Amino acid sequence: MKKILRFGLFPLFSPALFAAEQAVDLRFVAAQPGAYPATPVPPTLGLKSPAGAVRLFDGKNLEAWAKKAGKDWLKEDGPARWQLVEGNAVEVVPSSDSLISRRQFGDCHVHLEFRTLGAPTNSGIYLQARYEVDINESFGRADGPPCGNLGNCTPKGTAPMARASRAPLEWQALDVDFRAPRFDAAGKKTANARATVLLNGQKLYDAQELNPPTGAASRLGEAPTGPIMLQEHGMPVQFRNVWVAEKK
Repeated sequence: MKKILRFGLFPLFSPALFAAEQAVDLRFVAAQPGAYPATPVPPTLGLKSPAGAVRLFDGKNLEAWAKKAGKDWLKEDGPARWQLVEGNAVEVVPSSDSLISRRQFGDCHVHLEFRTLGAPTNSGIYLQARYEVDINESFGRADGPPCGNLGNCTPKGTAPMARASRAPLEWQALDVDFRAPRFDAAGKKTANARATVLLNGQKLYDAQELNPPTGAASRLGEAPTGPIMLQEHGMPVQFRNVWVAEKK
């Protein structure tokens, strides 16, 4: 269930889309500054992209991204409709759909930084628009799926090695080493995808074998390459410093 709320932190521009009220999930409650204890700054926060990396977002514009076409996660449907905010960041605009990168990737290292703005939070980064690294608000909780889990592409019982979330409103660093699935000349898959996931410098998965995705991503099948997708699921969250280092 959703209701109409006005939400946004420090917008840098206000086209008609953002002037209108946006539908935010009814359950969402904005975090209050100072309500949580400070946590250590992650070692990879603010990590600069290496030479040759693809800068998908540096705080200046969203030219590297497109709005995905509804249920067709691999098709572009016009420009990205999220809003740039202070701190070289971009904020999800609820009900504006997810973003897909205009560029396709296979084997790669992905770095991005995010911060949750309240609870619950439902977002994620989808490698090849298929394999989800979940972004949720689970700080201080021992129950439920932890932030950074690979819930749509790993067997039940395959839990992350740690719970590494920082508090709401604190920036967090996510690093993913991704190995795309392998296919032979006839197009038959010969090896599953794999991923190593670090959240705030703590390893959650180590070369974890990835099953074919479940849920909505399952209809896409698997492929050698695909776009990076940032998920909009009715709740605001912010991203910054997004880059991809391709591997040969």
